[in-house]
Amino acid sequence: MVGSTVYGFENELYQIVALLQTLGYEVLNSHVGTIKVNPKLSNLENCLNAVDECDLFLGIIRPYYGTGNIGEKNITFEEIKRAIELKKPYWFLVHRDVVFARKLFTKIKDTEKIEVRKNNFFDPRCIDVYNYVIKNHIPITLRNGNWAQEFYRLDEMSIYIKTQFEDRTFIENILAQED
Repeated sequence: MVGSTVYGFENELYQIVALLQTLGYEVLNSHVGTIKVNPKLSNLENCLNAVDECDLFLGIIRPYYGTGNIGEKNITFEEIKRAIELKKPYWFLVHRDVVFARKLFTKIKDTEKIEVRKNNFFDPRCIDVYNYVIKNHIPITLRNGNWAQEFYRLDEMSIYIKTQFEDRTFIENILAQED
């Protein structure tokens, strides 16, 4: 499954899904229409069911929190949390602007009190997603499964995706490992 915010990223999502399909994977992604939709369920429930169904999870963290917000819940963030909670093998890509903003806001907050508000350019809640993925709440010496590959361009994402998913034996060994 590929979980990501969609708007402003549609072309990249299509290319990522196509790359994974070329590598022989059946890809679940809401935007391209490859998840089962039960019309009696909410979008959030349908997306979480797709996470339950998937074998592998690729999450993409972007500077935009997304439009899939239901109350206080964000669909992409909930997908990420579900994949980690279910101990699905997961990989994450994080946009360099999220990494940069996290470092910048940390430095600014250390020196003066500021309030960072969501806007069309950058939504600071995406830093919460990134902190969750890198397990920022756990001492660094105790973390595992906290890799988030930084990217700026699609070609950088493609290199990481090919490296992780091209070797089917690598993936099969991961799937065979007991937690």
